[in-house]
Amino acid sequence: MIASTAWLFRKLLRALRIDVVCDVGSMNGCDALAFREAAPHAAVYAFEANPHHVAALLADRRLSSSAIEIIPSAVTNSDGEADFYVVAPTDSQSTACRGMSSLHRRPAATWFQTSIARVSTLKLDTFLATRLRPRQRAALWIDAEGKAYEVLEGAGGISDSVHLIHVEVETTPCIAAGQQLHPHVRELLASRGFVEVATDAAPSGVQFNALYVRASARPRDLLCVRGYLMLAILRAFAGRSLRRLSPAYARRRQRKLAAANVRAA
Repeated sequence: MIASTAWLFRKLLRALRIDVVCDVGSMNGCDALAFREAAPHAAVYAFEANPHHVAALLADRRLSSSAIEIIPSAVTNSDGEADFYVVAPTDSQSTACRGMSSLHRRPAATWFQTSIARVSTLKLDTFLATRLRPRQRAALWIDAEGKAYEVLEGAGGISDSVHLIHVEVETTPCIAAGQQLHPHVRELLASRGFVEVATDAAPSGVQFNALYVRASARPRDLLCVRGYLMLAILRAFAGRSLRRLSPAYARRRQRKLAAANVRAA
């Protein structure tokens, strides 16, 4: 099913009674703030390794006042240190590259510059060992620029406590040769009892987001997932219809999204 996976994730945080939310690859903290609004009683952790983003996150009073904890580390399948490849735009006004930094070294290109920062790395298993109590429910939001599989590998020990996963995946090695792709992520999560319920674009695309829920969830939870999924599909259909019927609406929508991106930058 193609639907707004971000909208679904936020709605399901409350519906599935999530206690702990991990925002992996938080960048500017906007998603973490949205999770706090959707789940006011949950613990929200924002993980970010890019030193420039970390400084901005720590200075953002909205995050501290919302009790969002900033974790200045890269999440992967090992605890320690690693080189982190920081991508910066050549034009200081551009925001296109702000979320492209990664533990992967990207192929050389002429339209962005890369520097190397030595950062700490951690597994979610290790981090949540003393923070996730028995019977608590966790949700993972993963935007790790080609390292989603490794993030999930490092969360195997807590997988029974995870009920909701939103993950950015690729279908071709567009970030680095040898990276794990969507089929690998889907297979790993299936082996842990998760089912893919929606993507935000056609799975034939190069990069998209996928939403997973626990297949053995209680009937009430599965009913909530199906209900919100149908609402997401209807919202997407209504949006497409409005854009076709009203070019002016489409232009206003584009301006609104552009303004939101500027504020987030």
